[in-house]
Amino acid sequence: MPCPAKCFLLIFLLGFSCLANQETPANYHVKYRDYLGIHQLPGKKVKPNTLVFNAGASKQLKLVTLEWSPYIGLNICRQGWVLQTTIALLHSIGYGASVTFYPWVRALSAVESGKADILLPEYFIEPQAPSDIFSGTRRLDHLLLSDRFGWGPIAFIKRKDYDSSHYKDFKSLVNERIGVVRGYQNTPEFDRLMDMGTFAIVEAKNDLHNINLLVNNRVNLIIGDPEVLKAQIILSSLTADDKKMYLDKLETVEPIIKMNGLYYAISKQSQYAQELLVELNQAISTFTKQGVISEIQYQLQQDCQ
Repeated sequence: MPCPAKCFLLIFLLGFSCLANQETPANYHVKYRDYLGIHQLPGKKVKPNTLVFNAGASKQLKLVTLEWSPYIGLNICRQGWVLQTTIALLHSIGYGASVTFYPWVRALSAVESGKADILLPEYFIEPQAPSDIFSGTRRLDHLLLSDRFGWGPIAFIKRKDYDSSHYKDFKSLVNERIGVVRGYQNTPEFDRLMDMGTFAIVEAKNDLHNINLLVNNRVNLIIGDPEVLKAQIILSSLTADDKKMYLDKLETVEPIIKMNGLYYAISKQSQYAQELLVELNQAISTFTKQGVISEIQYQLQQDCQ
């Protein structure tokens, strides 16, 4: 089902409230309420890029993620609703977790090779999607995909001065120069066409690099979440003038491609793989029915104003 307009508005407001309010290490914590009451889970920064939550749990998981504000980020308010939701879900089924922030390809490698238990957040993985880590294999040879726990928009972004009127569908973009982040899933149809060589693809190492490709005329379009791309500019080390220049140059191609579901990818090599998939899906279903995830998003928006 598509994400309703009020859902998209909530994501937008929630994300940029988080960006405006940075957290100090002393304030790392997760808060949520379910039918058992209110839960407060203190977190601790154990390495420059690693947080630990619910360290007293008997079952501990290693999670890997990326800087993907406004959804999740080490230095945004309460680390974003995706982290809050994830730790809450795992706590509800008896797991503690370390969360390490890596560049995306390194995070992919860690979970596909079994060095980490969960990769988050992940878009839907097509059955035939090839692994970027292990040549000749599919991603789902190494991963189990959870049920959906959230939504995020995906769209083409262009320079404002670039005429994209020829864009009707993906097939109208044959040989178009398009920037993608290496290792990202985008949409099943786009990824299939990309793997077939339909587009003139330029790979970027991260979202900000992809933006640079676009601004510097290396590509005509990039694909991604518009709010993530805005956040990457805002949180970057660019000067204020350059940030304004970048933001002024970018424009989302309407209509957006789709609302993408957000999932967890579980390593098949995790000692908890099969039971974790069942338990996590049950927790996602329970939280969704009880409105726990929606309340986490709403409360985070209030707390981070």
